[in-house]
Amino acid sequence: MKEKWVERFLLIAIFLLPWQTRWIFSSPIIEGQVSQYGVLSVYATEFIILLVIFLRGRWQPIERMKRVIQAGYFLLGAVFFSLAFTSFFQIGIAQVLHLIFAFALFTLLCDVRTKIKPVVAAFVAGLIAPAFFGFWQVTADFSPASSWLGMSAQDAKIAGTAVVETESVRILRAYGTFPHPNIFGGFLAVGLVCLAWLTRFVKTKFQLQLIFIPVLILVFTLVITFSRGAWIALATGFILLSCLMIVRRRLIPLHVIYIVVAGLISLFAASVVFYPQILSRFEPSLRIEKISIEERVSQYSWFDDVFKHNPLFGVGPGAYTFALQVIDPEKEVWAYQPIHNIFLLSKQAGGMLGLTLGVVLIMLGLFDHYLWSLWPGLSLGVVGISFIIQWSGSTLLDKK
Repeated sequence: MKEKWVERFLLIAIFLLPWQTRWIFSSPIIEGQVSQYGVLSVYATEFIILLVIFLRGRWQPIERMKRVIQAGYFLLGAVFFSLAFTSFFQIGIAQVLHLIFAFALFTLLCDVRTKIKPVVAAFVAGLIAPAFFGFWQVTADFSPASSWLGMSAQDAKIAGTAVVETESVRILRAYGTFPHPNIFGGFLAVGLVCLAWLTRFVKTKFQLQLIFIPVLILVFTLVITFSRGAWIALATGFILLSCLMIVRRRLIPLHVIYIVVAGLISLFAASVVFYPQILSRFEPSLRIEKISIEERVSQYSWFDDVFKHNPLFGVGPGAYTFALQVIDPEKEVWAYQPIHNIFLLSKQAGGMLGLTLGVVLIMLGLFDHYLWSLWPGLSLGVVGISFIIQWSGSTLLDKK
């Protein structure tokens, strides 16, 4: 009976990961404005994870993840060590708190008692409501604030808001329920790989519809996040998957072909509607794209200065933006962002679909910072790594 409640609460936590409801203890200020980086808070999903840990009791890890466990303990140890030398202790505590909860979620997902198929389904299902929020945001060019839902107000007319701009039109990018469209795009990219994995279990028309409809929704929504990093990550992952299937001479089942066609139809429809905006994301001469490129290039140029601030132990977990503000003061709060590459920021196989998901996560890490700097990204990272471990050793024809 207890294990059934553990499973239910774990599925609820995974389903609610896109929602940013949280209890905020303290909000750091940069140049007179609140920064989202380093906010001392606990998310509702973290409370649920803590409850599941308490109910389940002793951890029973799956055999093939011992080295991953060791790497996880080493990472936590390095973070705590770095915290002891940081000038931004409160900011570091906030990040450490989220890292601990992320590792706790990882242990729950990589437990021998966890049934991975319903977890994957819950992750995908949790993206449907945020997708509809995204449709509405792009259409209305506005998103209202909601403390209960953990959503801040977004307006395409306000500087610092994520928008896509052509020579004549400026529209809001789809935030969904996330702090930024790029994070939403990352979740959607991982969700689509999860849907590809779930196709292995399709046996009836009803099960086919349960995957067919989310594919239509998630592909269209991914387009309107206008997240180049997510687009490239997913495209790279599926190109790799296609190459692996060709090399291993795997035949695609008919029902999978239907689902692929559905995804292509959704992609075509979104591309027709937002054709100018999609092209603008790859046009560096446009104002918004020029600013975006310049900001990312400048982030790499400032990395050396932040690194020199404390080359041995780093500036501390979650403190990158605050160290940057000390080095280069008097800018708008939204100008201070972590470098968009988690491998520099942190200084720190299995089946074909597991490998595909791994490539998607690596590409997301190369193009952005949220897999390390924010709770939604941390949770996405550990969910993705857990799925890779759980899927390892499986094949497209393995129905277990």
